[in-house]
Amino acid sequence: MGVMFIKKLPNIYKNPIDKKIRTNKTVFDSLKDETVLDNLERNEKSTNYNNLSVREKIQELINQNNYIFNTKVSLVIGNTEKVCKIAGVVNNHIITMDNEIIKISEVKDIKILK
Repeated sequence: MGVMFIKKLPNIYKNPIDKKIRTNKTVFDSLKDETVLDNLERNEKSTNYNNLSVREKIQELINQNNYIFNTKVSLVIGNTEKVCKIAGVVNNHIITMDNEIIKISEVKDIKILK
C-alpha cells in the first residue's frame, strides 16, 4: 500500500455580504417576545374592542389572526360569566367547544381571556 497524497485545491470565491438581509424572519417572527410597539397596539385595540357591540366582538374574534377556537373567552350571560372557547357561530347562536349552544341575544358581553 502506498501513501496517498491529496492535492490542495484552490479556495472558492465568496462575495462578501455588506448589506442587511431583509427576510421574513426579520419582518415577523411569532416566536420572539412581544415588543413595546405590539403592546401599545394591543392596548389600543383592547380599548376599541371594549366599545364594540356583542356581534361586532364576535366578528373581531372571527377575523383575528388566530383560530377562534384557540381563544379563551368569558361570555357574560345575565348575571353569570361562562369561561369557554368558541367553536363557531351559526346563524344567531354561539357554539362552544363543549358543544353548548348559546343564543347571541342572551350574551351581554364577551371578554377575551389570556
